[in-house]
Amino acid sequence: MEIKKSSNWYVMQVITGKEKKVEALLLKLKLNSLVPFLPKKKLKIKKRGIVKDLISPLYPGYIFIIGEWNIEEAKKMIKSPGAIKFIGGVKSPGILLEEEKGIIKKIAKTGVAEYSKVIKIGNKIRVLSGALKEFEGVIESVDRRKQRAIVRLPLLNSMVKVTLGFEYIESKEKS
Repeated sequence: MEIKKSSNWYVMQVITGKEKKVEALLLKLKLNSLVPFLPKKKLKIKKRGIVKDLISPLYPGYIFIIGEWNIEEAKKMIKSPGAIKFIGGVKSPGILLEEEKGIIKKIAKTGVAEYSKVIKIGNKIRVLSGALKEFEGVIESVDRRKQRAIVRLPLLNSMVKVTLGFEYIESKEKS
């Protein structure tokens, strides 16, 4: 199903860690009005000394449902194993604001938030490109060792902490 620009976005809460499985189950339902969308992010993880890329949900515990609201389809979706509830309920679900949809689209343009490129200038980190570029002002904390930044993003009238990955570009500071 093609996602129309005018489509509404709803939020389904799911069991954290089961987002991909729930998304797959919802896609198998082949519904006409509602489609699941699970934006993801790339993070670096280190296991046994080996650094790998891990792709995980951008908003752990949530899947976005895009389309025109159909209560019968919503009831089918909520019966899926791992689904918990629609934020706002099945009868009157919360709808994401255009600004909130825009933020998700900017971060996960291709469905996966890629690493932001950052450079260290003195004690500060400057974001050169990527998802964090849009949100420099709302970066809450940075873990340089794990190459992750925590930002607060709006989601249905509240702020949610989201972790995004970044890559250091060597700074060539002259002494």
